[in-house]
Amino acid sequence: MKKATLFTLMLMGSIAVCIAAVNLNGNWKGLLVLNDGTEVPLNYKLKADGDKLTGDVETNTGDLPITDGKIKGDSIMFNVTYNGSSIPNKGKCYTDSIGMSITIGEDVYHVTTKKVTDK
Repeated sequence: MKKATLFTLMLMGSIAVCIAAVNLNGNWKGLLVLNDGTEVPLNYKLKADGDKLTGDVETNTGDLPITDGKIKGDSIMFNVTYNGSSIPNKGKCYTDSIGMSITIGEDVYHVTTKKVTDK
């Protein structure tokens, strides 16, 4: 009985992770607030393919291609290049949001993005 219950819970967890990966596809919008108070709107245009993540990050200065994108369970990680510098992005995925940590130089910024849905 315990084995059946454990198996069922593990299966449900695996399904939930797969569903989260499928739901990564699309636009995720958030607002990056820099140390000087500058607000930078971000639109992550994501495409998941297995454990790979591709797409662009749309900013007020143009689109930045995602490189080295990976998906591990409910976590994502990738880089974008801006002015010749690689900017690591790490995120934890939820049903309708992604909590992002963006490292720019020695500073780490936190952004919560929300999935854009057509209604």
